[in-house]
Amino acid sequence: MDIKKWRKSLICADSKDIIKRIPDNSIDFILTDPPYNLGQFSTGNIPLPGRSAMNNDVAEWDKIDFNPEEWADEFCRIIKPNGNIFIFTSYNQLGRWYNCFDKKFDTTNFMIWHKTNPAPKIFKAGFLNSCEMIFTCWNKKHTWNFISQKEMHNFIETPICMRPERLANPKHPAQKPVKVLEKLIRIASNEDDIIFDPFMGVGSVGVAAMKLKRKFIGIEIDETYCKAAVARINKELEMKENKAEYEISSETVMVKEPDFSYMQEACAPLDTVVQKTAPKWIIDIERSVKTPEESVNETLTTHKSKTDKLRPLLKWPGGKEKELKYILPLLPDFENYYEPFVGGGSVFAAMKAKKYFVNDKSEALIGIYNGIAKSDEQFFFWLDNISSTWRNMFRFAQEEIAIKTAYKSYRTDEINETDLFSFLQSYLSDVKKTNTFSQYIADSFHWHRQEMEEIFEKNIKDKMRRMKKIELERGFLSENDVQKNIETAYMSTLYTYFRMLYNDKKIASETPSLHTSLFLFLRYYAYSGMFRYNDKGEFNVPYGGMSYNKKSLQKEIDYYKSESLLEKFRRTTVFCLDFEEFFYKFKPKENDFIFLDPPYDSDFSTYDKSSFTHADHTRLANYLIKKCEAKWLLDIKATPFILSLYENKGLSITSFDKKYQVSFMNRNDKAVKHLIIKNY
Repeated sequence: MDIKKWRKSLICADSKDIIKRIPDNSIDFILTDPPYNLGQFSTGNIPLPGRSAMNNDVAEWDKIDFNPEEWADEFCRIIKPNGNIFIFTSYNQLGRWYNCFDKKFDTTNFMIWHKTNPAPKIFKAGFLNSCEMIFTCWNKKHTWNFISQKEMHNFIETPICMRPERLANPKHPAQKPVKVLEKLIRIASNEDDIIFDPFMGVGSVGVAAMKLKRKFIGIEIDETYCKAAVARINKELEMKENKAEYEISSETVMVKEPDFSYMQEACAPLDTVVQKTAPKWIIDIERSVKTPEESVNETLTTHKSKTDKLRPLLKWPGGKEKELKYILPLLPDFENYYEPFVGGGSVFAAMKAKKYFVNDKSEALIGIYNGIAKSDEQFFFWLDNISSTWRNMFRFAQEEIAIKTAYKSYRTDEINETDLFSFLQSYLSDVKKTNTFSQYIADSFHWHRQEMEEIFEKNIKDKMRRMKKIELERGFLSENDVQKNIETAYMSTLYTYFRMLYNDKKIASETPSLHTSLFLFLRYYAYSGMFRYNDKGEFNVPYGGMSYNKKSLQKEIDYYKSESLLEKFRRTTVFCLDFEEFFYKFKPKENDFIFLDPPYDSDFSTYDKSSFTHADHTRLANYLIKKCEAKWLLDIKATPFILSLYENKGLSITSFDKKYQVSFMNRNDKAVKHLIIKNY
């Protein structure tokens, strides 16, 4: 299992057994909330005259004797030498945790979480229970991401966990606010670190870890709580990965014993295996977060004779990758495959046929298909140069420190905005003199250098202003966030430069292979893969943002050169025609199959400068219903107009719900009903 790929493992079992399976020195941060042993001090519910008693009970698990001494050795074994341990605890347990860890770590300390809205006391006979303690310990070279002295206080103040965050069913009496946990994780770990919580409860630590792009291992013995944790963490992960190339599934995978083999690459080998009680279930990222190819392959197992194992060629608006689970089980037997609106090729890639005939009216898109089919040297030359330039610019952005240093002075008011911009002018002057950008950009792209420098100046100024505004409203950004924002200014500059080249009509006419390669680049790096043109016919969608900085085209380039894809293209005919011309040219027969994914009947039905009108939809329906000899399946958004074209025509019509990842300029409903219409 690839250590870089997995994001979470959620286990329903006794953590005392499972922790023994975790390799030595493998965990970056233990953040947990074990039982407090308060049951012996509870006086039960408080009777109140004239009304129901006030709930003062503790959970059943807090009535069981919990001994920190039984956990300390295992915590010390699994934590990395530079890791941190934070444990929520109470006054009666703090000393015991201290005794366990003080001699084993360079530093032990504690934090206070002050609850601004604790449960009230009816009788004024003592203090409110408004504080909880967090025991902390670490060794030298540990991780700290503090920004300011203010953030270094060992004091956190928030309300207790309230609705809607607090779960009502199941109700967990000790559910911690995600906001508190986020702060602890942010200051004491880095992105992709492994956070471990052996007393997971309803998964709040896991939710916080997902929000901050950490990995998470959680264990919970109560199945009801564990199921709630799975639902919450999967929901958060789905939101975080919403723009990524993975589909999130919340399936539960039954296994006999926990598998921590995915940690072996980064951890010491597991010397002993102890498994007294098999966990009821385990969720693992290799199973719950799938690449597009893996998602399709699961469905393919029952349709092997009709389907292939390839993945889509590129991102495309309305791509059907996630709808294959609805489409593939409905496939008829067929000989040749036709697709008049091929788009990103999700369905084409998944089909298995004798011959393929694919078409799209987008010249730039079909340029990509032809470039792959012909292994066009010029097409791949430009793609390789774009990819290497992107990597080089990102490396340059990571190494640059002068701008970051200047910003730190600006945000603390050591220098004002005029001073900052004066520094930037000087910096850019040095860039021009030393041809700094030129060193990181492939020789083939050394055009419009002045325009690139102007773009960078605007981007970096805008980014500085925005960061300062955010920090005035919310407090200082972490060192990591400042770095990423500055990196984004660099990468946005290169993106905007490539976008400018794409809009250059001279390049489009004289160097079509470069224009096609830039089109592909923009498909991957434009905001949410959207395509929009202004009144001048220029593409104007902004850069996708910080999460796109590390994206690489190399994986796609390797895929386009792969023998499995090229073998498919040897049996594929590619055209750029109106759909009706396409059908009349190739005439699908009775034993053939057509999949159709036309632009939808909506205000936003224009992709790559081509509109698809009601008249076009009527032409399509007339051909399919009256003239087509082949079997066909149409996947389309349900509207009254579309239904009027296909209802009561002797066709099979079924529906399913689809949620869009992006509502672009409010022109797409987030949730819509889709139709699958077929003639067989």
